[in-house]
Amino acid sequence: MNTELYRASEHIQSSGTARDVDWRKLLYASATQPPDSATLARGLQRGLLIAAALLGGSGLIFWIAANWQELSRVARLALIEGSLLVMLVAACFLPRAREACLVGAFLALGGLLAFIGQTYQTGADAWQLFAAWAALSLPWVLGTRSDLLWTPWVAVAALALSLWTGPLGLMSWFDSTEPHGLELMVTFLAWLVLGLLPLAVAHITWLRLPGGLGRWSHRLALGLALSAWAGLGLARLFMSESISASMSFAWLLAAGLVMGVMWMSLRSRWRDLPTLALALLAANVLVMGLAVRLVFANDTDIGGLLVLGLLGLVCLGLSATWLMRQQQAWADGAMA
Repeated sequence: MNTELYRASEHIQSSGTARDVDWRKLLYASATQPPDSATLARGLQRGLLIAAALLGGSGLIFWIAANWQELSRVARLALIEGSLLVMLVAACFLPRAREACLVGAFLALGGLLAFIGQTYQTGADAWQLFAAWAALSLPWVLGTRSDLLWTPWVAVAALALSLWTGPLGLMSWFDSTEPHGLELMVTFLAWLVLGLLPLAVAHITWLRLPGGLGRWSHRLALGLALSAWAGLGLARLFMSESISASMSFAWLLAAGLVMGVMWMSLRSRWRDLPTLALALLAANVLVMGLAVRLVFANDTDIGGLLVLGLLGLVCLGLSATWLMRQQQAWADGAMA
């Protein structure tokens, strides 16, 4: 059942004019109409192919793990490379299975790079493996134009970026050194580029996905970027006993980027409620972190904890209410 059409039919009251009643009946019939058999068959076939690719990749990994000690180094390498080659060839000659084959090839490529890095110790950093994985698979992702490939690619690229930035990334809580302003700017900018990459691809005609924008990759990229910005802002805020200029700069920069994402998710052509909720959550985290830092700057008592608790409840209530009203406003605008 089409839930959007059903809500639209419920929005039109039956007590209206005859024209309104006719519109309500038409929308209700369209909402409850069973899906077309051809569309259902295509969706089922795509789902089965993707499940087969995931099961095949998992079976290969489990089989290798079970027989790892019995295989020579050359046999292990040949097995992984052969599996990768078979899936790439199948993707070239089987258009219907191309998406599923490239998902399996994407996973096999990561296993191949991990095997090479483990077998031939080159002294490279861990982030280089994930960066090479993302770089080598990028042509497949761009050519396929599928959100099913963009989403894991964003996750691999984010992991490479996190490992590359080291203490300046998501591990800021475990480092006590104070970074330079340029290093902070580079880190914030790198996460900004990754967060906006799916959105940038949606504006390029020959790279754009069939739906215009890959919603899941877009949400994952912005969600990871928002997490990194909030983590960096809070980590610099709690680094030492006093709130220094660099910490204030990091917190303000993080707050500005979060507000920018919130505005984009609210006002741009690619507005999206989940990304708006993620940006609002990051804003609440930054506000509560600043409040905790200010309260605990001096010796606090039960009164300070009570103020923090009330502030958290106010932020939660206002955020939830505003999101629900925004969702309802978007729904009313779509129905109109």
